[in-house]
Amino acid sequence: MAAPGAQCASAGVVVARLLPLDERADALDARLDLPRGGDRGDRPRGGRLPRAEVSEFDASPEVIVLGAGPAGLSAALWCASLGLSTLLVEAQREVGGQLRVIPYALENVPGIASIEGVTLAEVLRSQAISQGATVRSGVGARLDAASLRVHFDGVAEPLSPRAVVIATGVRRRRLGVPGEDEFLGRGVAFNIGREPERLKGARVVVIGGGDDAVEHAHLAALHARSVTLLHRGERLSARPALRTAVEAHANVTRRPRMRIEAIEGDAAVTGVRAHGPHGAERIEADVVFVCVGPEPVSEGYGVATDAKGYVRVDAQGRTSREGVFAVGDVCSAEAPTIAHAMGSGSAVAKAIRAMDGGTRSAVAVVRGASDRLGLRGISLPARIGAYPREKGRQQTLTFDLDFDVDAARAATADALRDTIDYAAVTEAIAEIIARQHYNLIETVAEVVATTILARFPTQRVRVRVTKPGVPQRRAAAVIEVERSRG
Repeated sequence: MAAPGAQCASAGVVVARLLPLDERADALDARLDLPRGGDRGDRPRGGRLPRAEVSEFDASPEVIVLGAGPAGLSAALWCASLGLSTLLVEAQREVGGQLRVIPYALENVPGIASIEGVTLAEVLRSQAISQGATVRSGVGARLDAASLRVHFDGVAEPLSPRAVVIATGVRRRRLGVPGEDEFLGRGVAFNIGREPERLKGARVVVIGGGDDAVEHAHLAALHARSVTLLHRGERLSARPALRTAVEAHANVTRRPRMRIEAIEGDAAVTGVRAHGPHGAERIEADVVFVCVGPEPVSEGYGVATDAKGYVRVDAQGRTSREGVFAVGDVCSAEAPTIAHAMGSGSAVAKAIRAMDGGTRSAVAVVRGASDRLGLRGISLPARIGAYPREKGRQQTLTFDLDFDVDAARAATADALRDTIDYAAVTEAIAEIIARQHYNLIETVAEVVATTILARFPTQRVRVRVTKPGVPQRRAAAVIEVERSRG
């Protein structure tokens, strides 16, 4: 999520800095006397917001907002101001999400010259409450996969609102290398936090080449003994202003074409093992910042997502599930900014208010239970077969698919986002069959069907896979599966 500006003392320019994603500042090196333990900002998986238990709620609200970053706070504020009873729940102990870990004042929030992230979070919280929203933090919550019900830890009965707003944001993407989890909080961190001066005298390694990584390198260089920036590509992908700022530091070394193999240490981090143009090597480090980009917290909500996991929404924030909306970074890979997050919250609130009947068309249209869209004859090479003669060679599989769609909804805006993207479906199938050798076409059909349901706006999918020329007298094998949500 983009935000704030930090003064680059060494470069003499103001850098429009990225808003740190969602990790707390308390996961830094113990030997540097940096905060340890507590909430490191790991976002949950599986359609739930975990935390403390609550005993009960006064009444079932019309709207439940899951996640209290700027998007969720804005959605709750606007829903309440439009007369909708609203409950905002947040997994963490305090509301604000990423706003709470920004080390410098925000300088690009429209209409506000300069404001601390923590202050903005509290302002939004107070505004939401003043409009009548109920705000609960430290609350464990889970959206039912089959119905519009929200379950809470410690509460016997779920709540059944008219609408649920997913505002769970993004989390830091992991490297997935040995030592990353082991040394989290003992030198490995995902965010520089609000007190970068604690890095004084440290040897810092920053992994990544985008805006976030380059900004971390710049901020660390203001205090650290040395900063080594390791990235996979030949060039940095960060914005020019950020590159200029970091290049002004004499204590920053940029190392391109580096593949991270492990993070090493004993009681705490001592170095990074990597492979580069000159082979394997070890870079000494006291602190390692992993800055390889975000990933959306979208699992378990039963809504369609794109190939990267971002929730698919229309202009009003509606997802593929009736009554479920999404706002902010969880559905905005292209424009992850505070301004966009807050704006999407207001748009969703108005769409939910319209569900009450105030602005919907009075024309009644009678339709069937569902509309069906079909794709025929997608032929792709695959490594498939359980027989010895089928190992080590490719065969052609042909896919025929049928989807349940809402043709009327798609026709309203005449937009691809409201129906099935043929090209994206084909790409998804190609990715699946390229992963490995499959013994059975049954396995292929099952994986394709479940993937389609997870990524695309359909309630039901039928997948037919044909494998011609199998070893048995050149016959063709066919499997057809049908799967649906819930």
